[in-house]
Amino acid sequence: MKNTVRMYCYFVFMFLISKCNGNPNLPMNTIQIPSTRMNNNFIRSERYYIKQQVPRVFPIQGPSQTFVKVSGLTMPFHHTEPLLYKIKYEGRCLSSYFNSTWLHLRFMINDNLLYLDKFLPNTANRYQYNTGYSENDSLDYIGGLYWFVNTPTVTQCSFSDIIYLNPGLHVIDVAVRGGHARGAFPTYVVGGALTIELVEYDLYADIGMKPIDAKPIDANLIPNSIG
Repeated sequence: MKNTVRMYCYFVFMFLISKCNGNPNLPMNTIQIPSTRMNNNFIRSERYYIKQQVPRVFPIQGPSQTFVKVSGLTMPFHHTEPLLYKIKYEGRCLSSYFNSTWLHLRFMINDNLLYLDKFLPNTANRYQYNTGYSENDSLDYIGGLYWFVNTPTVTQCSFSDIIYLNPGLHVIDVAVRGGHARGAFPTYVVGGALTIELVEYDLYADIGMKPIDAKPIDANLIPNSIG
């Protein structure tokens, strides 16, 4: 009888421990975040950089299949360890027409366009590098910012992205293009600011992302007006 009571108490005890440890029934495909309390040096450093658009008004003169860099927002970085880039742009988009206007904004790294976690060349046929696309207008819905208006409007234009980059020289730009030939131009990107947060993690940190390579850039091609 004593053995039976002991076994019963043991199973009740183990049941209570499992409930206290918290192992709930989770939905399928739940991303479980492990505790990092034992890793005091998980983040080695965090640095913040901000640059305002100069000149304050940047005109888009017409439709184009390729992007042009918004003046005054180029920011180059060089590092010898992998860094996580948290990139954000905030500005205003302006159109003064009673006519349809399309506008695309996107980040560019080392002269290549960033589409969430991959790079595509800034060419008119870049849609061919992504399976399932037959034109750039559909492709440019991925990440970045897409703006459409058909009345005189000034609106907030804001978008962001995160990319984990291997060591090297990386030049960050904000790029823009006008979409659809029947749109009204010029339109304007006004008073923008580019904010970049750089985070360095421990060598063996697991953050759910792996550093990737960006196409190298010739330092001699970087504009001198980036100060």
